[in-house]
Amino acid sequence: MIGVSERRICAVLDFCRAAIRYEPRPRPRDERLKPILPVLAWMEPRMGKRRMRRTVCNLLEHVSRGAFERLWQLLKLQVKPRKKRRFRSRALPVAGFLRARRPKEVWCIDFMKDWTLKGFPMRILSVVDEHTRQCLALAVGPRFTAADVLDVLEGLILRHGAPANIRSDNGPEFVATKVQRWGEAVGVRLVRSAPASPWENPFAESFHSRFRDEFTESEAFGSMEEARVLCEAYRRWYNEARPHSALKYMTPNEFAAGCENSLPVPVQPGLAGAAA
Repeated sequence: MIGVSERRICAVLDFCRAAIRYEPRPRPRDERLKPILPVLAWMEPRMGKRRMRRTVCNLLEHVSRGAFERLWQLLKLQVKPRKKRRFRSRALPVAGFLRARRPKEVWCIDFMKDWTLKGFPMRILSVVDEHTRQCLALAVGPRFTAADVLDVLEGLILRHGAPANIRSDNGPEFVATKVQRWGEAVGVRLVRSAPASPWENPFAESFHSRFRDEFTESEAFGSMEEARVLCEAYRRWYNEARPHSALKYMTPNEFAAGCENSLPVPVQPGLAGAAA
């Protein structure tokens, strides 16, 4: 701007006049390290700035942490994080229109997440019979692997018998190769809902909404063991005392007992011939 001094412009902008005339001084150490650091980063592409600074200090010369970070960013040598790739042997079949017409035809499994009072995360694995609405399991743990899921399912099969289908989402614990091989070994068909389609597993989602509204939103878990005890108490109350509107206000256990009584009793060939 013509006719306005530099002093007045800096005063209006509240800017230091010395910064305008500042010229960076050459740093001999930086000039020595600039051609060396890219070579070291090329030789060790996954070595971060902390380990690389330690290597430079041991082999060449001492560099402060701030100076090394400034050079590292100036040369754009930051290590990019690797994307975790999931290797899946094959995709599980999608059965969006599969609906149970009898007990043990479809079991729905899914995870919920909650926290203890101390802030420790915990996961809750739910297993629900789609036809009777019975909650068969509420397993609580800090984390679950595919082996942990199989332990829960094997215990349920010993108590209730094997289902025809088990429906889940696309979680890594459900689509693991170990789980697929287990399903083939025990004769259980593993199906999944389509990605980003929770409405294809509606009974698990409905149970989770009731579980949160009636239980987890009003309970505070002091520890993982307390959560296991309280979840098991809720599971029994849900099956034995809570009327279900979709079951004509019967409890899931009452509805399951009615289904068992209505099943035809198989007649043995010998008894049939004697009766004739």
